[in-house]
This record gives sequence, structure tokens and C-alpha cells, in this order.
Amino acid sequence: MKYTVQEWYTPAEVSLHNKATDCWVSLNGKVRNLTKWLEQQFRLCRCVKSCSCPVKNWYCGDDCMEYCACFKRGFLYCDSKRLAMTILAHAGKDVSHWFKGDEWVKYTHPIVGSTIPYQQYGHGHRQPVVPSTKWRPICSSNPWWLDECNVVGKVTAKTRPIRITNSLIGTSVTLEVCSEETLFQIMMRYLPHNSHMLSYSWRYLDRPLNYNLTLEQNGVPDDREIYNDVALPENLHIPDLLIYYNDDLTEDPPKECYCENEDCITGHPEGCHNKNEDEYDL
Repeated sequence: MKYTVQEWYTPAEVSLHNKATDCWVSLNGKVRNLTKWLEQQFRLCRCVKSCSCPVKNWYCGDDCMEYCACFKRGFLYCDSKRLAMTILAHAGKDVSHWFKGDEWVKYTHPIVGSTIPYQQYGHGHRQPVVPSTKWRPICSSNPWWLDECNVVGKVTAKTRPIRITNSLIGTSVTLEVCSEETLFQIMMRYLPHNSHMLSYSWRYLDRPLNYNLTLEQNGVPDDREIYNDVALPENLHIPDLLIYYNDDLTEDPPKECYCENEDCITGHPEGCHNKNEDEYDL
């Protein structure tokens, strides 16, 4: 078995990354890791800060507000920090409604009649709302919403539950999986519950399953919409996949080994590499 990096993510998995030190957002079907981008934006604000506390102590009160020189232009934060705070407020969420394709959603200004990007949290001083000589282009030629380096995967359009039962010991696990995932990718989700996946065969209704096809393509239906039409609970029936132990005396490779070579299990190729290192020798 080859251990692969996760390709599809559920909205629940994206929502777990909702901190400044671990910030993900979903945009137009892609999951983007903006943690490094946030660090860079906060670093761009080099103004000398001043505290709003009436009494200057070594600690600040709950209503304390941090000011910088950019505040004189009418913003609580400078442009870089303001945009970073906007992204941080939506960490772990979907921001596709901000964009139309690869561009910001635009609207016609009611006073000047010009078409400008609609940013619900305000425009920066580099891109004023009305035509102005203060207008400046975006500093980066590759903004974060077009940077492919921060893409970590794709967000699913629909999730579905699936039950996996080990016929050897009789235990069952219910997982929320992506409808676009192949059976092999679902096996990777089930891996923490059974580390010896190589010695099992997967079947549904006594039929063998193709590991390279999705559940729908393998004939495993998702009948939740039918249950909703007749006012029945969605979890009334969850399809159950049975796995059977083959007893073939095989051993699984180390889980930190991610290799594209199908002979990784037997040949131990030199191209096998660790997830955190460039190269990894078995």
C-alpha cells in the first residue's frame, strides 16, 4: 500500500484551522493555507504602536486598543494588518462569495458611478473607493488568492457518511468522507483505525470494490435525499463496507514513507521520501 497525502477536505476539517498560527480558508473549491502569508502581513506593519489605555501599566485592559500611525488615515490598522485581520476573522471558513472567478466581486459606486471591487471590510489606501491620484497597484504581482503555492488541497462539494466493519473482530467505524474521494483515499482516512490495511479485502453486498473508483462508481449509493423526501432521518441507513482479513503474512511499510513507486513495499526504492524531509531511505 502507498500512503498518499490527503487531496480532498471536508468543511469540518477546514474549520479546524482557525487560528493565526494555523489559518486555512476555502476559495472556489481550493483549500489555501494562509499561515505564512499572515505572518508576512503582520510583519509589514512597522509603525510605532501606542496603547489606548488611560493609565500606562505593564498590562492592558480588556478595552485596550492598539494604535499606529496608519490610524491617522482613518483605519484602525494599517492596510496590511487590516487585511490580515479580515482573513483571520474568516479563518476556517469559505470566502468564495468575495470573488467572482479570480477577481473580487465588483459593484457600481452610487456617487461616482465607477465600477470598483466590493470589499465589505473597507478599501486600503492603495486602492481608494473613488478615482484618486493616491491609487497604487497591488504590491504583489501574485496575490494570495492566485498563489498556487498556498494550495493544500480541494474542498468537497458534498460529504457523505460511510460505515466500515471489520469482519475479523466485528468492530465498526463511521466516517464522513468526500464524495469525490476514491476508495483508496477513503482507506487512508480509515488507516488510524486499522494500521494493517494491506491484508484486507474490501467488499460491498458481497461484491469486490475497485480501489481507484469512488463510492458512487462502485455502486455504493447515497440515499439521504430520498430519506429527506419522505421525512425520514438521514442516518436511517448508512452503507456498510465489509473488510475481510486475508492472512497473507504481509507487513505494511512505515507510515512516514510517501512514495510514488508502486514497488515501494518490496523493492524499497531510493526515491522514497519522508513527509518532513526531502529524502528518506528505508
